[in-house]
Order: sequence, then C-alpha cells, then structure tokens
Amino acid sequence: MNFLVKAKGRGQRAKRSKIYMPSLMLCVLFSMLFGISSGYAQNPKETIAILPFENFSEDKNALLFVMPALRSKLEAEGFKLLDEESLNRFLLKERIRSTGYISWDMSRKMHEELQVSAILIGSVNSFSEKTDPEVGFTARLINASDGTIIWANHAAATGEDFTTILGLGRVKAIEKLADRLLDRLLKSFSIMPSDKEIESTYRIAVMPFYNKTKIRNIGMVVTNMFIVELFKNKKFIPIEFGEVRRLIVDLRVRERGEINFKNTEAIYDLSGVDGIIVGTVEIYKEGLESVSPPETNISARLIDARKNRILWSDFDHFKGDDDIIVLDWGRIRSAENVAFKSVKRLVKEISKAKWH
Repeated sequence: MNFLVKAKGRGQRAKRSKIYMPSLMLCVLFSMLFGISSGYAQNPKETIAILPFENFSEDKNALLFVMPALRSKLEAEGFKLLDEESLNRFLLKERIRSTGYISWDMSRKMHEELQVSAILIGSVNSFSEKTDPEVGFTARLINASDGTIIWANHAAATGEDFTTILGLGRVKAIEKLADRLLDRLLKSFSIMPSDKEIESTYRIAVMPFYNKTKIRNIGMVVTNMFIVELFKNKKFIPIEFGEVRRLIVDLRVRERGEINFKNTEAIYDLSGVDGIIVGTVEIYKEGLESVSPPETNISARLIDARKNRILWSDFDHFKGDDDIIVLDWGRIRSAENVAFKSVKRLVKEISKAKWH
C-alpha cells in the first residue's frame, strides 16, 4: 500500500541532504532516521484515533473481524494509533454512541485531550457470507484540530469479482475477501492535507438521503458515498457529516431528502456552506444470480445555499448489467457497487453545475 505521512510543526519531515560517505554508513544513518522496517518516514507526534465503524451490514459480528484487521494494517505501516482503552474512556465520558461521524467540536476536544492528529471513521456497508461473499467499506480521515476531511475512500466487491479469465481467483472466504477489501480501501490512505485550491472550490453539506427502500441504512450508505466522491472531486470540499448532523439536531430538521428555504438559510448562516445536497434512494435491489441484476435508482438535488435556489437536479437509474462489454466483462455483481457507480455519475454531473 502506498501510504503518505504528513509531518506538522516542529516535527516536519527532515530534508535529505547529499552526504558523501561509504554506503554502509549511509544505510545505518537512514535506518536510524526513517526506520528500515516500514520504509516510510514517521513522525511519532502523529497519532490516529480509530473510532469503531458503524455496522450497516446484516452481520452483527462484522466489526469483530474488521476493526482488529484495520488496526493491524495501519500499525504494520508504521502509523501510531491511539490505544483503545484511552479511546473508550473518552467515548464513555462524552457519551458518544454513534461513531460513524464526528462534529468539529468533538474532534477538537479529542485533539486537545488525547493529543491525536487525525480521526478515522467509517462504516461496514456489507458483510455477507452467502454463496458469493460480499464486503463493502466507506471511510474518512478527519483532521482532529479543525474537523476537516483529509482523506476518504470507498471499496466494495464480491468474491466473484476476483475471478480471472480462466475462472481462477474467486474468493470464497469472507475473511479473505474483507482483508483484500481493506487493502483496497487503504491503498490511497494519507494524512497529508488536500491540495485543492480553496478559492476555486465550493463547500458542500450532504444531508442524509431519504431511504424509500426496504433495506435498512441504505440512505446513510449513499450519503457517505456522496461525501467520498465530493471529496475526490477538485471542485468541492464536503464538510464532515458529524457537523451536518449537529446542524440537523440544532435546527430540528426532521424530513430526509427534503429541505425548506428557512432551513437552507439557517444552515448557510451557521456553517457558511456554498451548497447543500439532498436526495432519495428510490430503488436498491440486490438482484438474483442469473435471473436479475442488482439495480439502484438515486435522485439528488444541489441547492445554492447563498441564493436559496435549486442549482441542479437529476436522477440515475442503473443496473449491474448495463456496462457489460462482452460475455460477463463489465458486470457489476453487488447493489453497493451499482449504487456507487450511480453516485460517481451524479457527482460528475453536479460538478458541471453553473453557480453564476
């Protein structure tokens, strides 16, 4: 995995200068400065707190495998993690029950009291041991000092997705599939700040999507997907959902998928966001093997919070077999990845919206 490590303040990464000395002495010096075992420059002051992921899957025991595996992978790459005992004491003291998001105030409190530089939050969207196992994750890394998102990603797959052209490679064990998906999720992991030009970006609040389906938590799964894709887009800076949640509670916003102009004005006044995204998950079907493909239908609207007007509105109806090229190549086997494909297409269209 290609991990990048950010160094701050007095612990900025040491600049390598040209030193002419025997190669053996050079190796010893570099091993002392950077650590040969991990191969990455490390700053002992950079501590990450990993909050327990929200479990949106139907497997109540999913986190028992996922969280230890996640910690192990980050520790193996040389990252310093906050110990679980200190974290649990803090969560208990602050009476934090939902750990899939965090407000700006709470992230700053963790920064000050626990001396953490970043906070990793996320969700297990799917974790199924059916004939073709399925696993899906969404995660975000929050700058503890100011509550901004500094990394976000999504990864999902079924065991069949790893099958090669010769029919080999299919992953049958859920633990092996989850391990591979964590590697995929963390491949781009970085605690470096975003390189976006603030002057040319729009700050966006994503409201929780209304779920019209019978599948629990799909509204929040899609909400998190939008945050990830907005973060990856050069034009947008999504605010952390924990802050959106705080605004929802403070303003007593009850409806999902909708927002009135009065609340739009209030959210703008309190957060200074440029835009607000609201939407609905109309259809979310897992599909049946060889009978029907997975299918989703997601609608979304972008509201210009500064001018109280709808800037853009559209929907995306997509099926897992819509992109088949030849034979089964291009088939999407999980509803989660079908939904994510729709979200990516919608965000791409949102980026074309004219603000002026």
